[in-house]
Order: sequence, then C-alpha cells, then structure tokens
Amino acid sequence: MHWALSSALTALLAYRAHSRKSLTLGGILAAVGTAIIHAVHPFSTLNICLLFGFYLAGNSATKHKHAIKQSLTISATGSHTVTTRTHIQVFSNSICASVLILIHYYLIQDDLKAGKEITFLLFSGGKNGWRDALIVGVMTQYAAVLSDTLSSELGILSPSPPRLIYNPLKVVPPGTNGGVTLTGFIAGTAGSILIAIISILSVPFGAENSDLRFKTTLGSVIIAAGVIGTVIDSLLGATLQASVIDVKAGKVVESEGGEKVLVISTKYPSIEGQLRKRVGVASEGQDVTAKTRAVEVGEGSRKIFNGFDLLSNNGVNVVMAGIAAIGGVLWGYWVVQ
Repeated sequence: MHWALSSALTALLAYRAHSRKSLTLGGILAAVGTAIIHAVHPFSTLNICLLFGFYLAGNSATKHKHAIKQSLTISATGSHTVTTRTHIQVFSNSICASVLILIHYYLIQDDLKAGKEITFLLFSGGKNGWRDALIVGVMTQYAAVLSDTLSSELGILSPSPPRLIYNPLKVVPPGTNGGVTLTGFIAGTAGSILIAIISILSVPFGAENSDLRFKTTLGSVIIAAGVIGTVIDSLLGATLQASVIDVKAGKVVESEGGEKVLVISTKYPSIEGQLRKRVGVASEGQDVTAKTRAVEVGEGSRKIFNGFDLLSNNGVNVVMAGIAAIGGVLWGYWVVQ
C-alpha cells in the first residue's frame, strides 16, 4: 500500500476512534504505531488486514451491540458508556503480527536493496519460500483475532442463551467467558472468511503459485485458523479466566480495558480462596478479595461462578493470537519442506 494512502487511512481511523471514544489516547497511539509497522512492509495485505479487517470491522461490531449489551451485563465500573479500548487491548490483539512483520521485513532487506520485486513465494519453496511462512502467521493471527472479536461481540446478541464450551448442557448468562452460541460461531466464521478474502485478493503471489489451487489452499488455512482460534479463546476463557457474576442482579460483570474484575465475596470467589478452602486456611464466611483492578459495587455482591482467576481477557487474547500465529508459521514451514 502506498505510504500516502496508508497514512491517510490511519489518520482517518485514528480520528474516528477519537471522535467516537472507542480508543483511549494511549490506545490511539498504539494503533497508529502498529499501523506504521504494518505499512513499512511492501505487502499491502498486512496493512489492509489491520485497518479494514480488524480495526474497522471490530469497532463496528462493538458499536452495534452496545445497546443490547447494557441490558444483559453489568459494567465493572458501574458505567454503561461506550467501551473505550486501551493500548494494552490494542497490543494484545496485534503484537504477535507486528513481531512477525518486523522479522520478515528484516529478512527481505537484501532483496529490497537490490531492487527486486517482493512477492509471496511460499508455495514455490526454495531458499526464500520458507520466510514467507511468517506472513502466513500474520494472516492466521488476524483471522483468529477478528473471528474471536466478532463471535464475542455479536454472539451476545443471540436469541438463544450461551452454553459453556466444554459442557454444552450447561446454560450460562450472556457475557460468560467460554459461553458460545450458534450466532457467535457464524459471526466468527464470517470474520475468518473476510480475512481470507482480503489476503487472497491483495497478497502479491509469485508467478509460480498464482493459480486457484494455491489461493484456495491458503484461504482454507486462514479460515480454519480463525475458527480454531476462537474455539481456543473460548476454552481458555472458560478455564483460565474468571467469569464474575453480580449475585443481586444475576448478570455477568464486564471488565473495563480487558482487565480482571474486582471480586468481593463471602464464598471464596478467587482461586486463592478456593485453594485456601481446600487446605483449611480459610474458614467459612471469610472474605476473600481477588487481586484485580476495578471498583467495588457492594459488599458481597460479586462472585466467580466459572473459571480460575489466572488470566485477564487481554492475557487470553495474547495467548490465543500467539497460538494462531505460530500455527500459521508452522504450516507455512511444512508447505516449503
């Protein structure tokens, strides 16, 4: 993508985020920095995946589901203003791709200095084909991230209640980490397909691998990575991330900034409390406070009803994105061999 066009699009999306308060100032700076890293690479595919496939589609999904979300969940801060994402959330969804892009950009420096045309040579193999496996990792990472974003942001609009991913018979409140619906699955799959289409249409295939068979293979891998990624995210959320419920309201408490939710309960809500109970350190009725950041909304009003309080939502996203990226790279290496 030409630097002028990339700069204009980045500035436009930054202004959009500022005007709609969808990103904090730190979030905007992180997004712009990430966009610059993507833009310096000669493959416009990477910038398009970031700007259109993730920022635009993801923010649009967040906006359209906000009104309904207000009635289904409770904000950790007690506020129902539009969610403003932080720099940590931006990096948790893009840092893996940025690292792979920088590594690939370093590896193609000799070709750039020699004035060679840089094309996608994965399927042609050879000494340069293996390095383009890194680009596959970028594509699969964004497929997984967008798939997860759409499945969670739009899945909450499902007319049927979500069910716990590892126990389909258990119905859980909307917003529960690891709760899945058919609507969310369809939305997530659509996100994967979007990234696959963007990648196939914009990646500069070499003459040796520009036929339909190669493009279909790559697209199928990207879609599969997105679907698998959102499943992994749900499994991590259901097991390693705490789902906090407000006992009085009977609704899930949504965290701010992807952080953990402060829990104050009289029934061992945190993993610390659960472990203390097992070893006999805590006595019945003893208050246990999870080491998280948020505000208190009432003594004994919150409890963890599912999952262990080990990872925040940002932590889950980083792990999931990393798995998707590594999976794409490993598949690319396998193709070259």
